[in-house]
Amino acid sequence: MIDSNDKNAYAKFARLVYVNRAIIISFLVLMGFGAYMAYLLFGTNSLEVLLQVRNKRDSLEDVVHTLQYKNSKLQKQLFELKGLEP
Repeated sequence: MIDSNDKNAYAKFARLVYVNRAIIISFLVLMGFGAYMAYLLFGTNSLEVLLQVRNKRDSLEDVVHTLQYKNSKLQKQLFELKGLEP
């Protein structure tokens, strides 16, 4: 059988948990929130990835504008060679 010492230790532990339940719950919530923030900052859908994608988008938009400008110049030259007005 379980002796009274084990029962007493379990009762002390149960009382300790019961008395400090707000602190324990707050700690667990804080740990969960910290893990979530770490995932947002360093995970696969992180802020770092978002910034990289935005930079790539901006560079691709610059390339598009440059190519559109070159295309318009080449079309103008083509029309001039064919003898048409642009």
